[in-house]
Amino acid sequence: MEIKNTYIPKLISWQFDDEVVDDTDEWNWIEITMVFSDGSKRWSILYTPERLLNNLNRANIDPPGLHIKHMIIVRSYQRSDIQSVLEELDNHQELIEASKAYDC
Repeated sequence: MEIKNTYIPKLISWQFDDEVVDDTDEWNWIEITMVFSDGSKRWSILYTPERLLNNLNRANIDPPGLHIKHMIIVRSYQRSDIQSVLEELDNHQELIEASKAYDC
C-alpha cells in the first residue's frame, strides 16, 4: 500500500488481549491491541502456523477455510517474535492495513 504525503501513525506499544497457553491442540488465535503515535488503538489477531493448521484440520469447521484481513501469522507467541513482525510491518507501512480500528 503506497501512500504519499499522508501521515501514517507509527506503532508505540502493543499488548496481548488473550492469555497465551502452550497447548499443542489449541486452534484459536490470540488477539493483540496496539497503540499508535497519534493515540489511536488498533487490534489484530495472531496465528502461529501450528494453530492455524489445527483450526483448518477440525472436522466441524464450516466453511473449511477463512479470510481475515487483520490476521498476522507469527512463528511463535514469544514477545520478541511478535515485536519483530510488528516492527517490520510498521516500517513498511503495512501494519495499519493488517489491523482494525479499536472501537471503544
